[in-house]
Amino acid sequence: MPEIRFDTYYRYDDMTRILQDCVAEYPSLCRLESMGQSYEGRDIWVLILTNFETGPDAEKPAFWVDGNIHATEVSPSTAALYLIDRLLTNYGKDERITYALDSRAFYVVPRLNPDGAEWALADTPRFIRSSVRPYPRQDQLDGLIQEDIDGDGRILQMRLKDPHGSWKIHPDEP
Repeated sequence: MPEIRFDTYYRYDDMTRILQDCVAEYPSLCRLESMGQSYEGRDIWVLILTNFETGPDAEKPAFWVDGNIHATEVSPSTAALYLIDRLLTNYGKDERITYALDSRAFYVVPRLNPDGAEWALADTPRFIRSSVRPYPRQDQLDGLIQEDIDGDGRILQMRLKDPHGSWKIHPDEP
């Protein structure tokens, strides 16, 4: 098992190497897949942990664990790495962990926002709240940005009746 330190925050390339090393050392217990790419083109890794010899992950009850949703929230990435380390290094030693990996699947995404984390962990860090994607977007999609719909100079919230909706208007606050 690669040595994972829990007193540091890993940059993208180091975290990728750790995840790849886990697969190299425990090929029957984990698999690494990219679930997509970030705005800046980095893979968003999901490590699938289960005992593949007892059945495929898709046929087992599963847990989803993700970290680093927002750019500067990098601590959950370390917590996710801790979970990965604990599950892999204690399989066959701890009966509860062995049972869990034999009968369940864990989908662990240590870093959902790799671009934001890279900005936050850079040699000259930059603080951003959520994503590096420009906002508002140049290709503003209808309905996502508040706008004056009827041309009266006001932007209001309004209710539109949904023929399939189960909610009804409150009699005192229509």
